[in-house]
Amino acid sequence: MKETHGTQTVEVIAGRKIILSSGKGQTNVDDLKWLMETVLRHAAPWKATGWAYIADCSEMGPVGPSEGGQLVVMTKAFVEAGCKAFGFAEGSSLMLKIQAQKNTQLSQTGVLEGHFATVPEVLDWLQKDIHI
Repeated sequence: MKETHGTQTVEVIAGRKIILSSGKGQTNVDDLKWLMETVLRHAAPWKATGWAYIADCSEMGPVGPSEGGQLVVMTKAFVEAGCKAFGFAEGSSLMLKIQAQKNTQLSQTGVLEGHFATVPEVLDWLQKDIHI
């Protein structure tokens, strides 16, 4: 079941310990805080066994400094909650890939991350290489 708030949508991938978020347009700090709380609520049962997060950024605009800071906080919180890998579906946007890599780097978590054009590519990577 999908949950939506402002620019963000969250859903659990059926049969897998994966949470997918999709953003549209220009997001903001309030939407990202809702996103973090919602993902953490869904992932709570998987803390001990691990889970993965997919961010579908393919329809999003670049984020500003405030949003970037919130994404770093979110990355740290997800890793502390048992997230083993982050997959990004960025379409053809080089800017989004650079921002996502920078946010993960700033989080200093060392979490695995993959960057792909589409969500199906991320799902395939998580299954074949990460075994989630």
